[in-house]
Amino acid sequence: MKHFCVWFIVWCATIVPTLAQEEAAAKANFEKAAAIRSVAYKNYKKNQALAEKSYIEANEIYPGDQDGTLMDRRDLLPQLRFERGDLRGANQAAQTVLDRLGKMTQVYGFKGLSHRLVPSEEIKMQVLLYRADANMTYGDFGVARADIEKMIAIGIDEKNYKKLHWGFWTGMPGSIAPVLQNAQYIAFLYEDVQFIKKLQPVFEKTGDKDVFATGEIYDLVLGKNYDKALTLAEDLEKSGGTLGRINSRVIMAWIYALKNDPARSEEYVLKAKKNIFVGDSYVSRVRAVNALNQKEFDKAIGYAADAMKPAYRSNGRDILQPGRFFYYTLRAQAYTGLKQYENARADFEKALLYSEGYEPAVSGLANLESLLVKERQADKQGPQITITEPASARGLKVVAAGNDLTIRGIANDPSGIKEVKANGESMYVQPNGTFWGSIKLAEGNSKITVSATDAAGNSSDAVIEVEKKALAQATDILPVVKTESKNYALIIAAQNYNDSNIPSLENPIADAIKLKLVLRSGYNFADDHITTLFNPTVADLKKQFAELNDAIQPEDNLIIFYAGHGIWADKEKKGYWLLTDALRNDLNTWLPNKLVLDMIATIPARHTLLITDACFSGSVFKSRGLGNDAAPTLRDMDEKISRVAITSGNDTEVPDQSVFMKYLVKALSENKEKYLTAQKLFINQIIEPVMTETKTEPRYGTLELAGHIGGDFIFTKRQ
Repeated sequence: MKHFCVWFIVWCATIVPTLAQEEAAAKANFEKAAAIRSVAYKNYKKNQALAEKSYIEANEIYPGDQDGTLMDRRDLLPQLRFERGDLRGANQAAQTVLDRLGKMTQVYGFKGLSHRLVPSEEIKMQVLLYRADANMTYGDFGVARADIEKMIAIGIDEKNYKKLHWGFWTGMPGSIAPVLQNAQYIAFLYEDVQFIKKLQPVFEKTGDKDVFATGEIYDLVLGKNYDKALTLAEDLEKSGGTLGRINSRVIMAWIYALKNDPARSEEYVLKAKKNIFVGDSYVSRVRAVNALNQKEFDKAIGYAADAMKPAYRSNGRDILQPGRFFYYTLRAQAYTGLKQYENARADFEKALLYSEGYEPAVSGLANLESLLVKERQADKQGPQITITEPASARGLKVVAAGNDLTIRGIANDPSGIKEVKANGESMYVQPNGTFWGSIKLAEGNSKITVSATDAAGNSSDAVIEVEKKALAQATDILPVVKTESKNYALIIAAQNYNDSNIPSLENPIADAIKLKLVLRSGYNFADDHITTLFNPTVADLKKQFAELNDAIQPEDNLIIFYAGHGIWADKEKKGYWLLTDALRNDLNTWLPNKLVLDMIATIPARHTLLITDACFSGSVFKSRGLGNDAAPTLRDMDEKISRVAITSGNDTEVPDQSVFMKYLVKALSENKEKYLTAQKLFINQIIEPVMTETKTEPRYGTLELAGHIGGDFIFTKRQ
């Protein structure tokens, strides 16, 4: 025993200093990194590019303090990227933290009321939690699912299930509980039975009886065991807490919808809505299914659209309802019922963007092809034509000023629309039958005949009576209709590429932020109508165009800005954007300019301006360039539907340090005019200084393939 005591004393004498030395070394590195993070935090709002570099430098020295009370000691790199719209970059920053923590057993961090060494898995749990939460709302549910599975593997007990952490994604405190509860609901929408079952032991272990019971009911519903699911839901309604009662009532409404009992379904919808936390958008999917079952297709479209509206806005970002793939599919099924097959096709394809391989969308698309063949064989009637512009009460004559009249409308036909003409002049036509164009007016009274022909060869006409009056003398823009227009901007920057053969760039994100700031402060762009999309994949961009397509109305205006790599394929004679998932040696991963133009064409804005700062960006035109036929007045420009572009170069390479962006931002910042056309901006402020300072030739032109018919985009100065 004596020998053991001596040995134990010697062992303690060696191990205690070792632990002390380890903590001292960790503290020293932590403080060194914290000093750099303090500098980063001071630049967080003033200069995000410098802040990002400082955070990266600090992270290479030591992990940040995720739960600490001092903001300048936290690793805010994921939050910085997330706030500016770079979810992919935020995910990568979190992964870098996880990789470093994987090589450490203990980390110096906040614990209790002080800093000391804590197990690295505690910090891992927080990082995984924040990343899962962000991706469930804004990103890829697959990423969230994988992170939650890693959290389960680390171990979730009742204490850390409910403990609050300071989230470095949103800056708001949050616990594991709501993240896992939301994951259960989204898994139900995805019909992911295995993941629902994987979550059940966590809810059972942590004593969350309401959510555990909800999981049991979800499992039964997905297995189509509706009667037993109803029994359990009724029990939960009686015995559960607030969350249990909400879940049970919504589930019962859903089950009765699936059983084609709309009256009982709506009964439980109304019971669920008695709780202030249950809004219309939360129960819209149930009402959409009831409407589909009753063949009330227009109502179903409205309910599905309501479900896709933001639930609320937090920290400058829209919080969307999960399950957009599901709502797009519901709406597509309603369009199919109305025989609006091209609209249905578009929505099925959008659903697959959010959930690749989602079976109802896949089968819906396949069914459309056979329906179209049958319709064309049986179709003997011409399209139904609705004129939306010029607007007039039925039987009244349209009064127009000026030499041209913009015509806009929809031609519906199950067979699809082949062409639309107005007095023999071809109109621009989209696949879903939306058309627009401009025709010359004769003096006095005249009739305009709009003719539409479907794919089966059937035609029909609609007639507009027009009285032309003298154009009022005015220098200001006069509204085309009384509807108030809104300005939107989609600002895209591709900077960091997956493929090492494609060099990453230094400035696109910084340039994009500058443009956002000048639009927000100097022009009529509301902050919630400016969307930044940084380091996107092709799928990310397509999703964002889908969002814009639903948000923008026919009288609204849109700016699309892209900074990143562009490339010209000489063999194909085509230009491409290279988004961050592009592979240098795989042309199939590049985004064709033609597809960009097709996506722009589907957005129903009156005026769209595309600004690109990329190599070979001039290849978007393939139409006429700057001409001498500019409309004589701002009013005329504002009335016509325009699709125009300003690009940093013709079909040449442009430098990463963008002179084009310097003069674009300078021109918009220093502009004193109330109304400034894109054409005037280009001629007076961009082309000459850029060509003087560089060898590149910027261009202005019209995008005929996207539906340009005249006029121009007009910047309206904020008053």
